[in-house]
Amino acid sequence: MAFPYKKVLIIGATSGIGEALASRIVQNGGSVIVTGRRKERLVEFVHKHGKDKATAVPFDITEVDNIPNFAANVTQTHPDLDCVIVNSGIQRGWQWTKPESIDMDVIQQEFTTNYLSGVALTKAFLPFLQVFRHLALRIGEHKWLLCVQPMQTEPACRWD
Repeated sequence: MAFPYKKVLIIGATSGIGEALASRIVQNGGSVIVTGRRKERLVEFVHKHGKDKATAVPFDITEVDNIPNFAANVTQTHPDLDCVIVNSGIQRGWQWTKPESIDMDVIQQEFTTNYLSGVALTKAFLPFLQVFRHLALRIGEHKWLLCVQPMQTEPACRWD
């Protein structure tokens, strides 16, 4: 089955799975808005794929208080946005047998990146998606997907 979305916001697109996914969407004829903290990598992505297929929007999702403005700016600039993929995430190993090595600030950053930002991004993009009765899904441990998907049957939960 072909990927049904035409304009996708990929948060966490500066490397790894997010960058590969953004490249694949472009290769399959879609356009992407790539987002991440590392502006130089976003600029490289746009240069590689072309401004007609890719737009870069630098943003650090750990700045949770700025997420509503980020979402408003993206949806106003790209009213044809039909999918949001929150791919950013970090995972660190800890030596719990050495409590003195545990850095709570780093754990808080990981928790904010992997969980709180996903909730905040979902909350921020839902008003835009609900206008069209889009479907919102959480996928995986740290990954989130918000997409335009017209409801064909009675939804499991109601927006109104």
